[in-house]
Amino acid sequence: MKELIVIVGTVILGCLVFNMICGDGHSLKSAGKGVMEKNIAAYEEMNQ
Repeated sequence: MKELIVIVGTVILGCLVFNMICGDGHSLKSAGKGVMEKNIAAYEEMNQ
C-alpha cells in the first residue's frame, strides 16, 4: 500500500510541477486521473 501512495503522490506532484511550468491552458487533471486509474487497476490486478 505504501508503494501505491508513493506512486500516486509522485504522479500528482509531477502534474502540479508540469502545470506550473507549462501553464498554457492545457489541463492535466484528466490525464492525471487516467494515469492514477490505470495504476490503481494494475495494483488491484496484482493483488488478486
